[in-house]
Amino acid sequence: MCHHEIVGDYHRGCGHFHGRYFTGDVTDCNSPRCKTSKSHMHKTAINCGCPPVVTEDRRVQNLYQTKHPDCQQEPR
Repeated sequence: MCHHEIVGDYHRGCGHFHGRYFTGDVTDCNSPRCKTSKSHMHKTAINCGCPPVVTEDRRVQNLYQTKHPDCQQEPR
């Protein structure tokens, strides 16, 4: 699978990574079955059956010691 670099925030309180944006930097796997590879075998097909799997290379821009807002809900 190709690796796509994504920049985001990491919350140490809960281990949550919140991706902000993809940088466009891609490490190509050169696999003919990978839909995002330059070596993809169905280059001209509109709807091929290959799965669009994106593997993220995460780069932390901001490091927070607190929990992510979605994880800060108080227990009932």
